Amino acid sequence: MRISTIRPAYVESFPKALEDGVLYISRTFGTTCHRCCCGCGTKIVAPLRPTEYRLTDFGGRVSLYPSVGNWNHQCQSHYVIRNGQVIPAGSMSAAEIAEGRAHDEGEKRAYYAATTRSWLEDVWEWLQSRFR
Repeated sequence: MRISTIRPAYVESFPKALEDGVLYISRTFGTTCHRCCCGCGTKIVAPLRPTEYRLTDFGGRVSLYPSVGNWNHQCQSHYVIRNGQVIPAGSMSAAEIAEGRAHDEGEKRAYYAATTRSWLEDVWEWLQSRFR
């Protein structure tokens, strides 16, 4: 890992030239962006959504959850950003990556299935449970 710390920079949109060690955060677009912390310089984009990434910022110490796995890039780096620190998370096998992706996809399906139910369906289910 070449980059060991990262600081937040709140922006409307991302600059063309990204600095090492900076996590650019666009609240407008609900997205973060940074240069890969392994040092390869690849632009890494992490969308802030309930089914993607979550961001916390306590006094300029940012955390991004879950870990950043750059499996689609040549470097294949994997790290965690916690309290402004970049922590190496170790490599993963192709099977582990596939398993993680399948898990993430299942969580997305469950999340969107739950959020697409109407309130009427919830009331109907509740009424049915009362008369069983």
